[in-house]
Amino acid sequence: MPQEISMGPKPPVKGLLTKTVVRSPIVKSIIPARIRHRSKNDVVFVHDDSIVIKEITEGEKTQEGHSGIALHTVIAKENFDSSIQAAKILGLPREPKVSRVPGSFLHGEYKPQSPPETKPELLREHEIPPQILVLSLSSRILVFLFAYYDVHESVNFLSATWPLPAQIPLIEELGVHLAVDPK
Repeated sequence: MPQEISMGPKPPVKGLLTKTVVRSPIVKSIIPARIRHRSKNDVVFVHDDSIVIKEITEGEKTQEGHSGIALHTVIAKENFDSSIQAAKILGLPREPKVSRVPGSFLHGEYKPQSPPETKPELLREHEIPPQILVLSLSSRILVFLFAYYDVHESVNFLSATWPLPAQIPLIEELGVHLAVDPK
């Protein structure tokens, strides 16, 4: 006679997810920055819980002989402990290198600078770029980060965190708005 095996209590049919299962493709903000090197035209795409750095480069030539601009992904950071509430750039203001001559970028046509004769010195880990990205996380932490090149010339992030005061009630949503003093 076969014996019945007890598997214990049945698992619950309903549950509560505490973490996002599918990453959202929605971009919360797009910020022009120079967080790798002063000569790099970077754009930071801020998502709910990740950032992507893309570089503006010269695009493919069209049949008419015009070349547009293209965005190439440089690096992404996805391992934040909580969602990003706000993002700002700290540092020197970004100065566009365009002319006011008709046919230039300001008039609808992008003409990148000619490549330098020598390779520019890449930013290393112990150097700070002209701008730094500041993120305010929902876990009441400020993250200051920039990108640098390691000895193999691959891009990495260097970051530091700063906790925000915990005595403020959660209803006030500290860190939702960031402002940078231009002085």
